[in-house]
Amino acid sequence: MMRALITGITGQDGAYLARLLTDYGYEVFGAYRRGASPRTERLAYLNVSPEMVPFELGEYENVKRTIDHIKPDEIYNLAAQSFVADSFELPTYTCDVNGMGVLRILEAIRGKDIRLYQASTSEMFGNATPRQSETTPFIPRSPYGCGKLLAHSLCRNYRESYGVQVSCGILFNHESPLRGKEFVTQKIAYGVWDEHLRLGNLEAKRDWGHARDYVKAMWLMLQHQPDDFVVATGTAHSVKDFLTAAKQESGTEPVVTIDPKFYRPAEVNHLCGDATKAREILGWEPTTTFRDLVGEMVREAGKCSGYFWDSIDGKLPRIKSVITA
Repeated sequence: MMRALITGITGQDGAYLARLLTDYGYEVFGAYRRGASPRTERLAYLNVSPEMVPFELGEYENVKRTIDHIKPDEIYNLAAQSFVADSFELPTYTCDVNGMGVLRILEAIRGKDIRLYQASTSEMFGNATPRQSETTPFIPRSPYGCGKLLAHSLCRNYRESYGVQVSCGILFNHESPLRGKEFVTQKIAYGVWDEHLRLGNLEAKRDWGHARDYVKAMWLMLQHQPDDFVVATGTAHSVKDFLTAAKQESGTEPVVTIDPKFYRPAEVNHLCGDATKAREILGWEPTTTFRDLVGEMVREAGKCSGYFWDSIDGKLPRIKSVITA
């Protein structure tokens, strides 16, 4: 039986990946930050129960000891300070976790027959001209992107210099009902069920896919020769497009206020990926459309917000359920 260690398993991607690997017959281990109780709500939502182990990316000896104990065939490093806006307030912490933490994993597996997936990000491209591919220059515009670029560069160096079997997935934005509520897509999915919604830059464009599709690409990378791959749908939509689709799905019309505090100090205006390499080498294709993604998120948010509906011609009545104790 194949063994996989997933860091960041309690997040959106970690939960979907744990479900996928479990379905493929893997023995899955989930790493959580030592000293904290693992939040397993997302794992429970997907009905998956991996063995949880404490793991501290900031301490090399802990990283090495955990990997040596589990002896995984594959490691998926999804652990990160993942909220771009927070990286401007926590640049040192962000770059240590997102950059140096990866170096500690690389050192721990150097010389071992272990395959590593590293979660790189489209934020490394900054304002590079879309559509961005594996050969597009990196111009990150946030500490988050800078930390991820450090990790990406280290992975390439360890692959070329030491023969470490590491692949980097340059994933563009990917969402789901399991996305954290601090992210704009989930803020919109929940916000359309309220009377008021506060947002930042409505003109920013992103290439949005479904996390469930994207974790399949992670797994496929480790079944091929180590390399770097862009994972994207190839189509960009603005935040305004997401908002419009969400309102159409919910049948609501909240009052939207533009709040400057939600703007980044350095904005990234347009990210759209070219996943030709992933299609040709991995045989990967996204299966969820933009409208289906928005609809799934809005419907799930509506349920969590106390709304219910019958499916009639694809429309959702604006009826809120009455819940009594």
